[in-house]
Amino acid sequence: MGDGGRKSIRFEPDEGTIAQIDPTAHDDKSKFQPKILALVIDEALDGCGIVLVNNKTLFEGDICLIKVGQLDPLIGEVRWLKELDEEVHKIGIMYLE
Repeated sequence: MGDGGRKSIRFEPDEGTIAQIDPTAHDDKSKFQPKILALVIDEALDGCGIVLVNNKTLFEGDICLIKVGQLDPLIGEVRWLKELDEEVHKIGIMYLE
């Protein structure tokens, strides 16, 4: 993954920003029920990068609902995954709205 495909500037989130993720994609955001917590490592207008331990749920191409910090839940797509070690994954999510 290179910076060549990026269309917006990345910036650092506030320290300790958490993403709450509901891997069950649905259109009704009022039914948002997060099952996954991840640390946000970078943000942009069109997505974010997260670090997740023991990922057995999210895979490239998955559609999910994600709530970053105090923002309302957004529909997102897992664009890429990078294994940092056996249990830690860095994941890129693009917002679809």
